[in-house]
Amino acid sequence: MLEEGQWIEVMEPEAVEQASAAAERAASQAPVTARDVAAVLARTAQVLERSATLAEEHAQRRERAGQTEAAAEERRVAGRAHAAAARARAKADEWLELPEGRETEGELGPSISIG
Repeated sequence: MLEEGQWIEVMEPEAVEQASAAAERAASQAPVTARDVAAVLARTAQVLERSATLAEEHAQRRERAGQTEAAAEERRVAGRAHAAAARARAKADEWLELPEGRETEGELGPSISIG
């Protein structure tokens, strides 16, 4: 289990950029279909939404404990997670709009970055 504040670091833009860069490297190493990339991005959006929900719940607990500043930070984290999830869903949609059967082979198509 993560210590208090550690999971916030996971949501920082640098973490999203690192994950995006890793996805691009993986996509460039082996041909994958646009549908594959879209599925990964859709799952990423689900995970980000779950993270946002957890941050909102944590903010409520902080608020009840009288920790208004910490609660506000948790809400900011939740907002960033919701925004990243929306970007991931939009990117998934872009990939699904590619012609059927298209593979990445060297050219990645729409940018994968959601950061």
